[in-house]
Amino acid sequence: MGNEERAAKSSLKEAQLLASAISSTMKSDFKREFKIFEANLMARVENAEIAVIDAARTKDAIIAGVVMLRKKLDKAQRKFSRSNNSNELKEVLLEIAKDMSRLRIANAKVAESLSIVINPVHSAVDLVEKFTLIMQTNSAVWESDARNLDANLFDLSNDSSPSEMDDLQNYITIQGYDVLIAGDDRSAKGIRIAKEKLGIQSSSSEESE
Repeated sequence: MGNEERAAKSSLKEAQLLASAISSTMKSDFKREFKIFEANLMARVENAEIAVIDAARTKDAIIAGVVMLRKKLDKAQRKFSRSNNSNELKEVLLEIAKDMSRLRIANAKVAESLSIVINPVHSAVDLVEKFTLIMQTNSAVWESDARNLDANLFDLSNDSSPSEMDDLQNYITIQGYDVLIAGDDRSAKGIRIAKEKLGIQSSSSEESE
């Protein structure tokens, strides 16, 4: 194995380690933040569930109470139509009014208990926005590491000719082997052709001749 291949493999191994580190960091960051996001999102639903179910039960009780009051009123009205005794109807109406007042208070408490659902500390949208913002913040670190990885790979993709090859070409040029290759034809054209055979670039003055 030559030096270039050995160096390339060593650098590629470092790039692989960096790539693995980036992948591991992203996975770890995402898993940690998603776990927090998921827990908060589920808590949002669970808190709402408790409030909504309690409110529904209270509303059922309120509706049942209203139905009973309506029956009580209907009964009192029928009795009044038979006896024409307004005092008893008045008593029933005042009792119904008191009961309705208690039901209104209970209904107000339902609205108050549902405020945690309607106006939560953190809505589902808030939680999603917070999660995406954290991911964007973390992505700045991921992108920085990714740029380092790209830079390493760019450095490995060196398409310039090896210095040894340039050194040999310069050595051949300096030694004047073009004259040897030209043989008896030492004309400018002959020298130029000899240089072309040796891969030596002719000067602009020589090319114009």
